[in-house]
Amino acid sequence: MSFLEKNVQMLCQHPLFRDCDPKTLSDIFADTECTVCEIGTGKEILSPKTEQKFVGMILSGKAIVNTPDESKSVLLRYLSAGDLFGIANLFTKEAYVSVIHATSPCKVFYITEPAIRALFEADQHFLYRYLAFLSGRICYLNKKIGYLTAGSTERRLALYLLSLDQNPIKLPLSFSALSELLDVGRASLYRAFDRLSADGYLKKDGRIIYLTNTEQMMRAYNEI
Repeated sequence: MSFLEKNVQMLCQHPLFRDCDPKTLSDIFADTECTVCEIGTGKEILSPKTEQKFVGMILSGKAIVNTPDESKSVLLRYLSAGDLFGIANLFTKEAYVSVIHATSPCKVFYITEPAIRALFEADQHFLYRYLAFLSGRICYLNKKIGYLTAGSTERRLALYLLSLDQNPIKLPLSFSALSELLDVGRASLYRAFDRLSADGYLKKDGRIIYLTNTEQMMRAYNEI
């Protein structure tokens, strides 16, 4: 099995590519200069200075996405194997609006714009899945804007927990990382958990969060 075929097999497990024909993917990727790169820890994967447009997939390793303002960098999200990036900027002339750095040795699959266009032409259902995935990213970013601009630490935390749309919640990151994600201090974050718990909105067992009164928490923080 070739190196490209192994990567195509991994892509076929992703919701965006799951129903694509593996041979069609292999042929298109081979014909459109798609590449796999190994990125060292701390190295830049993407930034507003990146000129080429592509959709990237983390094949292995981990990375972090931040806003590009070095004086006030805000953590946007973490990336791990199977995560995509660059999808919103692919068909625009606008610069990328974030900076991605590898936090461990990464293997990244760069899927070029011609490859995505060829997939649109070869598989109409891929186009629909692409639009659905892009819509999901827009919804995620809207929620992100919501809890980053929410005001108090309690409100930021409440809106973040509600945005995960699950109960109970197994926090996907450490409390230290969560404080960075919400752009608040760790002490403030712990106090916010205590306040939401005292108000009867949640119970915390380590990184497992049980939302005990979602509707009231929504009302309290002006979400309905």
